[in-house]
Amino acid sequence: MNFSFEIQKGEVIIEADTKVFGEIEGNVIVLSGAKLDLFAPVKGDVRLMKYSKASIRGQVCGNLYNEGAVECEVTGTVNGRIINKI
Repeated sequence: MNFSFEIQKGEVIIEADTKVFGEIEGNVIVLSGAKLDLFAPVKGDVRLMKYSKASIRGQVCGNLYNEGAVECEVTGTVNGRIINKI
């Protein structure tokens, strides 16, 4: 399990299970087999690839794209659209 506490700028690629507590200014891509636990705001889109997992507890200021995630729990806020491309 990885942990991220710092502010990140630019595209962020999640390749392994990761808990994010620091703000992200850019798009996030969660790769197959990885899980994102998001507690912080994202100023961009979040893209969940096939067989990925996500728990969105923070705020997404963009769209959430589900392209085949096996688990997607949203208890936070998505200010854009939730788009299922399954």
